[in-house]
Amino acid sequence: MKVEITNQQPQIAVALKKTEISMEQMGDAITEGLTRLAEYLAEQGIQIAGAPYLAYMNCNEDFSQSDIEMGIPVSEAVAVQDEYYMSQSCEGKAIATMYQGAYVGIGAAYEALMAYAAENELELTGVYYDYYISDPANTPESELLTQVIFPIK
Repeated sequence: MKVEITNQQPQIAVALKKTEISMEQMGDAITEGLTRLAEYLAEQGIQIAGAPYLAYMNCNEDFSQSDIEMGIPVSEAVAVQDEYYMSQSCEGKAIATMYQGAYVGIGAAYEALMAYAAENELELTGVYYDYYISDPANTPESELLTQVIFPIK
C-alpha cells in the first residue's frame, strides 16, 4: 500500500459528533450519521462541496472505542441548528494512503500508516480521517475508495 506525506488543505463542513462509539457500533453510527447529514443539507438547500469524512478522536489504546465526527464539506459557512455544527476537515502535514475495497478491510490502511509513521519517526496528532471517495450506494464493495489520512506534528 502506497503511503505518502501530504499537505492537507482544510474544507469547511457541516458536521455531527458521536461520543464513545465502539467498533461494533461504528458501521451503523457512520451510516446513520452521514445519511442524516446529507438529508439535512438537502432540506436546507446546501450544496455539497467534497467527499464526506469521518474523524476518529479520543481513541482508546486498542482503537476499540472512540469519539467520531462525521462531516460533509460545503462551499461556504451556513447557519446550522440542533446537533449540527460547522467544522473543518484535516489541515496541515499528514501521511495518507488510498484504500480500495470493502470497509471491513480498512484496517490494512491503518496498519500501513502506523508502520510508516513508526519507521519514519513521525509523531501523530491522535486524530485519524477517512474520506469516502466512492458512494457505497452505487459502487461495488470491491471498488470502494477511501482515503485514509493521519495528521502529523
